[in-house]
Amino acid sequence: MYIYSFGSGFTLENTDPVYIQSIAQQVSLAHQYNIEVGGYDLIDLDRGGLGPDWDCIDTQGRVTGDGCFASGWYDHIHDIIFNFINKTGMSMLETDGPYGGQTCSAHNHTHHSSYDDSVFQQNRLQIELYHQLKQMNIFVNQPDGYFFQGGNKVGMGYNEDQYNLPRWQDLSVSRQGMYDDTYYHLPTQGWMQVPLIQYHGGGEAAEFDPMSRYLLEYEWALAQYLSYGVAACYRGPRLYDNVQTMGVAGKWVDFYKKYRGIVTSDIVHVRRPDMQDFDCILHVNPFITNRGLAVVFNPTSTSLNFTLSLPLYYTGISNKV
Repeated sequence: MYIYSFGSGFTLENTDPVYIQSIAQQVSLAHQYNIEVGGYDLIDLDRGGLGPDWDCIDTQGRVTGDGCFASGWYDHIHDIIFNFINKTGMSMLETDGPYGGQTCSAHNHTHHSSYDDSVFQQNRLQIELYHQLKQMNIFVNQPDGYFFQGGNKVGMGYNEDQYNLPRWQDLSVSRQGMYDDTYYHLPTQGWMQVPLIQYHGGGEAAEFDPMSRYLLEYEWALAQYLSYGVAACYRGPRLYDNVQTMGVAGKWVDFYKKYRGIVTSDIVHVRRPDMQDFDCILHVNPFITNRGLAVVFNPTSTSLNFTLSLPLYYTGISNKV
C-alpha cells in the first residue's frame, strides 16, 4: 500500500478539481499494478486555529488547540473526506488526531449544546465517521483505540522521537517496543516506521537511504518488521537504490508472502531484547500448516552458540520437533 503522508506535498483538504483529478490519475496508475493508495489528514486533535465556531472552547471561554468534532467542523471535514475518496478512488485513510476526549464549553456549536454533552457527541460523531468509512471498505490508520468502531491499525509501541536515533539504536528500541506491544496487540494491529529519509530529526545518522550505503541496517529493518508480522511505514521516495538493494527488499518480501499466515499469528514471547544477548519470539498457530516460526536476533557484535528450548504448546505440536 502506498500512502501519501504528511510532508509529502499531499493535501486531502484541497478541493481544487484539477488537484483532485491529478491524484485520481496517480491512484488509477497504482491500481494497474495492484497497489492500494491512501492519504493522510489531521482531522481533530491538535487541529486548532479553526475559529470559535469550530474550535473547542474551554471553561473560561477561550479557544483551545483542538477542533470541536461536534461543531460545524465535523460536517466540513466529513464532506471533504468523502468527496476526495469518491473522486480519487483511494481505499485507505490515515486519520491522524482523531477525537481524543477533549471537552468543549461552546453553546453555539452544531451538534452539542454545552460542556455537559460535548464529550458524548464528539465521540458519537467520530464513531459515525469510522462506521461510514468501514461501510465503504476503507482501510483506516488511527493513532487511538477505535478498533471496535472501524479502525484497522494503531502505532505499535513507539515514541516518534526514537526515529531520530542513529539507525542501530532505532532498530533496537523499536524491536523492544514491538516485543512489549504484541503482548496485547496482534502483529497486524500496529505499524512502525523506517525513516528512509529524516523523520523529525536525527540527520544522516538516522536515515536508511541510500540503502546501498546502509545495507546491513536496511536489511535488518526489513527482517525485523516482516518477521514480526508488523507493518512498517517506509517513509521516503524509494525502497531500493540499485540491483543489490532491490534483491534484499525482494528477499524479505518473498519471506513475508511465504510465511504470512504464521507471522501474522499470535506470538509467544521467549526473550525480550536487551542488546546484551539474543532475543526471540515464537509465532504460533495450531490451525494452519506452518504451526510455528521462531525468530531469533543476535544484536551483539560476536557470534553466539547456545541451545534454545522453545515452548510448543500453542503450536498444537505434542511430540519433539
